[in-house]
Amino acid sequence: MTKYSHLLAEKIRQTAVKTLVFSCLCVSALTSAEVQVIPKAGHEAAAASAQDTQLSALQLKRNFKKSVSAYRAELRAYWPSAEISSKSRLVFYSNDYQQKQAIDFKANEIQITMPSLRQGKVLNYREMHKRLEKTLVQLLSTNLQTAVNKDPINTNMETLAGIRYAQDLGVMGRDLILGELFRDERPSIKAVERMAKKLSKAAYIRFPAVAALNLAFAFNDRTTYIISMPEKRIRTKAKRYQPFVYDYAQKYSLPPSLVFAIIHAESHFNPLARSQAPAFGLMQIVPHTAGMDASHLIYKQQKVLSPSYLYNPKQNVQVGTAYFHILYYRYLKDISDSKARLYCAIAAYNAGTSSVMKALTGSARISTAVDSINRMSAPEVLRKLLRQMPTAETRDYLNKVLNLQKTYAQF
Repeated sequence: MTKYSHLLAEKIRQTAVKTLVFSCLCVSALTSAEVQVIPKAGHEAAAASAQDTQLSALQLKRNFKKSVSAYRAELRAYWPSAEISSKSRLVFYSNDYQQKQAIDFKANEIQITMPSLRQGKVLNYREMHKRLEKTLVQLLSTNLQTAVNKDPINTNMETLAGIRYAQDLGVMGRDLILGELFRDERPSIKAVERMAKKLSKAAYIRFPAVAALNLAFAFNDRTTYIISMPEKRIRTKAKRYQPFVYDYAQKYSLPPSLVFAIIHAESHFNPLARSQAPAFGLMQIVPHTAGMDASHLIYKQQKVLSPSYLYNPKQNVQVGTAYFHILYYRYLKDISDSKARLYCAIAAYNAGTSSVMKALTGSARISTAVDSINRMSAPEVLRKLLRQMPTAETRDYLNKVLNLQKTYAQF
């Protein structure tokens, strides 16, 4: 070995040791704004700096916004609406952007938009139906891990940060997005094909109204199929999540019916739900607010939990129930009436405690507002929240959760 080779080998060894030492320090460090991540493999890991192995709350939010903007800019060349996944809609596009697939968890339907196939001026329904069935097989075969990994927004966030997120889906990553449509949690390909055939038989085409036609539609001759899913789908999904929902509800002293109601209201049981906040997963956790509070209760250490962590249904429910526990048993503990406190906690889960206190008393501070709230009856607190919360979203949310809780009480 040459002298140069010896020097190069020693340099590599020293770099590896420094990287290992730094990694250990990062794991043990108690910080208040970090996402637990895994550096990229290969030479990039050796070159990673301290900033590359941790991601602050501000970086996470900034990278999310940049990633959304970049992806929507790409989509607009093909789809003027540039729709992306949301709380209750999971949206995929084909690699060439010519086809769009959407699972609408709220409407309980699948929407597949594809280029129209024609024989002369007439739609070739036979060939289009074959393509529809093939697309359904692909969609029904998609598991959580695949969906997360192929999401361009996740990919863009990784590129911006120079890291890749730890994939915390674990065994649940193999769960199909629509696994509740099947008797077995890991259905065979034959079972998937049978379900695709069954669903496609009842599919119908959504034709746009003539008045709604625009230039974009004229230049993009596409056909949208609507595929209704079974009415019992949500109930079946809830049954599959029931074991860990019950476990965490008991651990954090909450009624399971309340946890189910919040999941239903927040995401309609879409495990990959995502909002612009950004909030992630079944119970819509914002990593740098609710997520940090809950992680401190769970791990005795504040962490900004990564999207992949929150896309794990079981972990998301743990974080969501822990956060509601904090709202009800810690932040709002001085509200003496249990029902009044519950109404405030539900509204605060959606809008924050300051907004709730201000709507009820004019003061955003809990310590200042609590005496006034304790002079109100529980029905009066509910009426005020339903009338005076500043956004219709929160007013509707509170009413919806309370009604859903009654439904899941019989579950």
